[in-house]
Amino acid sequence: MTTVRLAVFFTFVVGLASVPVPSAAQDTPAPGNMSFLGVGINVADIPRAEKFYTEVFGLVRTFQFPPDGTGDEIIEIGLGWPGQPGTLLLARLNDDPLPDGKSRYGRLVFNTDDAKGMATRATDVGSTILQEIDQSPNGPIIIFLDDPDGYQVELYQGP
Repeated sequence: MTTVRLAVFFTFVVGLASVPVPSAAQDTPAPGNMSFLGVGINVADIPRAEKFYTEVFGLVRTFQFPPDGTGDEIIEIGLGWPGQPGTLLLARLNDDPLPDGKSRYGRLVFNTDDAKGMATRATDVGSTILQEIDQSPNGPIIIFLDDPDGYQVELYQGP
């Protein structure tokens, strides 16, 4: 079986701030036919993490690796929304403990029209709200919470 390595954790910032991009980068097209695929995170327990993301965010399993694996043999699954681009990859590569402070290097950001409702769903299954910024009615609602493995999740509701 091929060993799959989780290489990079992407950090998203949705609608919080515009970061100026140098004009040369704006004029340079992506090489070949490229698009964003997803975010991958290492988790301690794939079924527990899958349950959290399916129950709170309505994601569904789109694939697993290896394709014919069962139980402990599955080392990675993909979650997404049917018909929409982007995948959340949940990987459990070995029994080594997750690194200390892993949640300091990134977070998952979900754009939603009901940040408070999503936060309630998350806390109902054990999440803790870390911070809530409510600038409504003219500004965004931004709620930070944790997932079962300590990753920070941001719920962003635009004005």
